[in-house]
Amino acid sequence: MSDSSPPSRSGDPWAAFGRIAGGVLVYSLIGFGLDRWWGTSFMVAIGVVVGAMLGIYTVYASLRPPTGPRTR
Repeated sequence: MSDSSPPSRSGDPWAAFGRIAGGVLVYSLIGFGLDRWWGTSFMVAIGVVVGAMLGIYTVYASLRPPTGPRTR
C-alpha cells in the first residue's frame, strides 16, 4: 500500500530560510515595540539575536530524527 501523506517540507531550504527570517522579523518587531514602550534603544538588537537563535533551533528540531519507539 502507498502512503498518501503529503511529502515533508522539513528538508526544504526555503522552509528553513522562512523559519529563520520569520523568527528575526517577529522578535525584532517585539523588540521595537518594547523599545518604544520602555524608551530604550537595545531591545531590537536583542530581538534580532533571539529570533535568529530560535529560528535556527526550529530548523534543527525539524531536521532531527524522531526519538522513541517506532511503529510500522
